[in-house]
Amino acid sequence: MWWNNRLFTTLRGGRGIDYQWPSPSLPIVSIRTNGGRPGEKLKMAVGLIAFGDIAIGLVAGGIFSIGLLSLGVFTVGWLMALGAVALSGVMSVGAVSIGSAFALGAVAISAEVAVGAIGIGTWGIGAIGIGQYAYGVIAIGNHGFGIIPLTLDAARWFRSWFD
Repeated sequence: MWWNNRLFTTLRGGRGIDYQWPSPSLPIVSIRTNGGRPGEKLKMAVGLIAFGDIAIGLVAGGIFSIGLLSLGVFTVGWLMALGAVALSGVMSVGAVSIGSAFALGAVAISAEVAVGAIGIGTWGIGAIGIGQYAYGVIAIGNHGFGIIPLTLDAARWFRSWFD
């Protein structure tokens, strides 16, 4: 589990957490884990605020999390997703991040601004920038700047030497 460590398992005695507040039938806050024991089924936490192995809520955190704001390993968030693999409608941050408006990560893909080692978007910024406006060591697109500019602007500039 992404927050599981020796201290957590020592304090809980290796047992999982199963907590819903105010009640299990209507959980506003839900925390459910299997304690990181291998071979046990992952537990799902559902609530307005949900943390667990699998979490679904407005604010969700877990191995797999879905919500308005998501945090974890594999995350899907409507406004923001933070995780190793993050997918969001607005902003995502992670090793692999896909966001509609903004993405930040090693591999960032966005319809608008993507910043990362490889940035793919309308504005692609990174070691390799790909997009309408590309900035990076290698820039691929219509406009932009890079040490290796594979852009239409660079091609036009190079062709102007021979006109």
